[in-house]
Amino acid sequence: MNAPQQQKLTGVWQMAMLIAAVVLAYINIPGAGFISWDDADYISNNPDIHGFANIGKWFSSFYIGNYHPLTMGSYAIDYMIGGNAPMQYHITNLILHGGTTLLLYAFVNNIQGNKWVAFFVALLFAIHPVQTESVSWVAERKNVLSGFFFVWAMLVYTRYAGEEKKLTMLWVVLLGIAAMLSKATAVALPVSLLAIDIWLHRPLKQVKIWVEKLPLLLIALAVGIVAIKAQAAGEFLNEHPTNSFIDTIAYAGYAYVQYILQLLVPAKLSVLYPYPTLSALQWVYTLIAAGIMALAVLAYRKQWFVLCGGIVFYTVNIALVLQFVQFGEVLRADRYLYIACIGVWVPLVQYAFDWLGLKLKEITPIIVLTIVSLVFIVLTYQRNDIWQSEKQFWQAITVTFPNSAIAQSSLGGVYMKEGDYATAQPYINEAVRLDANNYKAWYNKGVLHLRKGELEEAATALDMSIAIYEYPKALFSRALLHQQAGHPLQALEDVEKVLATEPNNARAHFIKGNCLVQNGNYETAIASYNKAITYGDGDPLFYLKRGEAHVQTRAYEAAIHDFSLVIEKKADNGEAWYWRGIAKQLAGQMPCHDLNKARNLGYKDAEQALVKFCNSY
Repeated sequence: MNAPQQQKLTGVWQMAMLIAAVVLAYINIPGAGFISWDDADYISNNPDIHGFANIGKWFSSFYIGNYHPLTMGSYAIDYMIGGNAPMQYHITNLILHGGTTLLLYAFVNNIQGNKWVAFFVALLFAIHPVQTESVSWVAERKNVLSGFFFVWAMLVYTRYAGEEKKLTMLWVVLLGIAAMLSKATAVALPVSLLAIDIWLHRPLKQVKIWVEKLPLLLIALAVGIVAIKAQAAGEFLNEHPTNSFIDTIAYAGYAYVQYILQLLVPAKLSVLYPYPTLSALQWVYTLIAAGIMALAVLAYRKQWFVLCGGIVFYTVNIALVLQFVQFGEVLRADRYLYIACIGVWVPLVQYAFDWLGLKLKEITPIIVLTIVSLVFIVLTYQRNDIWQSEKQFWQAITVTFPNSAIAQSSLGGVYMKEGDYATAQPYINEAVRLDANNYKAWYNKGVLHLRKGELEEAATALDMSIAIYEYPKALFSRALLHQQAGHPLQALEDVEKVLATEPNNARAHFIKGNCLVQNGNYETAIASYNKAITYGDGDPLFYLKRGEAHVQTRAYEAAIHDFSLVIEKKADNGEAWYWRGIAKQLAGQMPCHDLNKARNLGYKDAEQALVKFCNSY
């Protein structure tokens, strides 16, 4: 076998090993479920992914403070294949991550010309435990999808750098656009290409190297502006208004270095990393960060291109999430390292081969990096445990950061959903104690009291939540409370605010319809029920209440149709059988079969109706 054939064979089995490593590290993920944190808003409670007819919405809407139409399209494909079953979404994430790993392998091989360096860079990227947040969390589809297009664009760019054909650069631009429309942080791609130029030893003094990236840079600027608007629309910007400019610099420097340490020593990983109390440590890290960036300049002058390119690549990709523009509630997140880590792995692996291979034996770096990779695979497999259930997810965070109000409140919410109110209460109370301005914690407290039948306490907690921020879920719950208490006008005021921000909220339209019925506005109520049915998931209750409103407006045939739909979906619904019997009686039809069925199902009002209309006891 000649050398080219040997190289090709090596490449084939190395790629097979990379895929095997991904499967091994994430073999426990396909059976995992959804996490309430964003998964529900993207998948189970999102009718926008129920078909490609909604493609216009993907490109014209923001989702949880993000603009990523291609990500929404990928969810729609998953929904078309597997509906709301979590397995399909997890498998797609794994396929994308595996594909990105292979593209990265080809990319590093192109820039370094060493298959072993390429193999271990791709392997460390694939199986490092910090990647679990991007790969195992369905809501982070945007990260793995964007990463796939991002690394593909990098690979094509290496070909362009060799041949400088405009058509090849056009493919880079198109892939870059796809990456940005999957997640806006891909706007770092144009500057990342400069890091690749450094790795490829292209002379940065040449004007054309800068000009060739201008179209992609302009597109990135436009996408960046849209992304900021999306964050503002979701009210995620300026979450920490008390931080001064100096504080922001200190936190950014701290995060810059801490991310690198996380890669080198993946200990105490968490989905949430709250802002620490500002101290001398943050300033020490900031000085180290400045030193690393200064090292990039020195490395370029010394022609240490591997190191310089790595620092530049890491810096430009992590800079966007260092909270210079403050968004979200936490300082750091593992998912922000998904692409940025490549800038660390390339020089680290290359120098491991250069130093260990020269100082000791050529096989030494392979042995050392293999051992490290095996450790990472085990850590990743273990880390995936938190994605198996919501309870494990939030328990892990409260153990690592017990002072996180978000985690305490969310864990309380999990117990509350399970009906374990006694266990839920101390967690939610602790969240309120830790952060009295956390409107979500107050909302959870209100819902907890509501479910326990403590209506006054529920109203107080919901009032507190809404006073801090007019949270749609809190407004909805308070509207429900007012409506059940017989105060429809107050309920309408809250529900209208919900619909102003969430016009497709089926439950809000339903509550609005109920309030209008209480006020005797049956025609208007029917219009609200129509919207609830349009935006909803076929809930029989929507049809039942619309049918009752139709009876009040003497639209008996329409009422019979609605009650029949309820019975088709839920044949044991005694109320639907009763009302269909009443509607038939009013329409001049025989009601006795339906009323008798309602009575047999335990619906008490049917007994009197049977006596009145059917002379039956």
